[in-house]
Amino acid sequence: MRKGKRTFASRKRKIAGLCAFVLAGVIGVGAYAFTASNIVPAQSAGGGSNVVSGYTEVGKSYTFSANGEETTGVELILKGEQEPHDVKVALTKAAPTLSTEWSDCPEADISKLAAKEFLAKCTFKAAIPDAEGLLLSVTAVSQGEVIIG
Repeated sequence: MRKGKRTFASRKRKIAGLCAFVLAGVIGVGAYAFTASNIVPAQSAGGGSNVVSGYTEVGKSYTFSANGEETTGVELILKGEQEPHDVKVALTKAAPTLSTEWSDCPEADISKLAAKEFLAKCTFKAAIPDAEGLLLSVTAVSQGEVIIG
C-alpha cells in the first residue's frame, strides 16, 4: 500500500511540472506575439563634419525716431558664404544678457546685394534711447533659427 501512495504523489508532481512547462510555453508564445506586432520605423544615424564660416558685418545704417532721440531700427550688410536665413539684433548698453533684448529681422527683409553680401533690415521691438544703444550685437544663421538662451 505504501508503494501506491508514493506513486500517486510522484504522478501529482509530474503533472504539476508538465503544467508549469506548458504554462511557460504559452507565456513565451504570447510574449513573442506581442513583440512581433511592434513596428519600428526606419532610422538613420551618422556623424560628419563641415566647415562653419561666420558672417562679417561690413556696413550698418540706423533708423531714428521722429525726434531723433531714439533708435528704431538698423540695416546691416552681412558678408558670408551663404544667404542668412534668420538674423537677430540687439542694441544695448553692454553685451545683451536677456533673450527679450533681441529683435528678429524678418526673413522677408533679408536680400542679396552682391556675391556673398546680404542686406538685413531690422526693426527693434521697442525704440532704444540714445544713451542705451551703445553696443550692436548681431547673430545670423543660414539654416534653421537663431535661438537666444
